[in-house]
Formats: sequence, C-alpha cells, structure tokens
Amino acid sequence: MPMPHWVTRTNKHLLNPVMLRVATGIGPMAVVHHVGRRSGREYATPVFAFAYRDAPDSPDVRVVFALTYGPDVDWVRNVEAAGTFVLERRDERYQVDDVARFTGEDGLRLLPGWTQSLLRLAGVDEFRTGRLRRALP
Repeated sequence: MPMPHWVTRTNKHLLNPVMLRVATGIGPMAVVHHVGRRSGREYATPVFAFAYRDAPDSPDVRVVFALTYGPDVDWVRNVEAAGTFVLERRDERYQVDDVARFTGEDGLRLLPGWTQSLLRLAGVDEFRTGRLRRALP
C-alpha cells in the first residue's frame, strides 16, 4: 500500500529540496534526473536505489527502486514515458535504460534482506528497475 498522496505532495515540496543536497552521498540514496513527459522540463528526484545483477556472471548491472509512494507519481510516469533517465550517485552519473516493472515478491527479491522486511511491513509492492548503461561525464 503506497503512502497517501498528501504525504507525496508534502515531501515533493518540502523534503525533496533538502534531500537533493545530500542524496547522492548517503548510503543507497541517489537522484533520478528525468524530463517531464508533458512540460519537457528537467527534474531531479531523490530516491533509494539498489544495484544488483540478474546473475553473478551477468555483465549488466541493474538498479531497483521501491515505489513507496506508488506508481502514480511524476518521476515514475516521466521515466516510463521516456524509457531512459540519468541516475546520479556519489558524484557519478549513469545513463539508465530498459526500465521494467516488478510487483510483489518478484520485486522484493531484488532488494537487500533488511529492505525487503521493511517494505513488506509497509505493504510496498511496486518496483521499477533499469539497466545502468555507462557513466556520463
């Protein structure tokens, strides 16, 4: 069950600007840089992002996001419409493509164990993944 929309709106205007200042240097936090699907404006949204590989010998590194606010938020809609975005973490920028949707246990299994437990308790069951393509200058 995603967080209520009033929490989403409040965080978007009050918490996100603060988190953008520190997000790329703290643990699993990162920033999704995306383009508005209608406005064409550039946006930056702080997120929790976890890297994983489909298989130990897979050359592709993917990233997973738990949609704690649900799938009906602007950054998710923008990323899905574009099919690509830039992820910034620890002063590195990566092009991300191959955006995919996962739900329930299929999405939870992509996350670290402690995160799975918390998200299960919170009722989060929507996830998005993407393939990290390359570091950008």
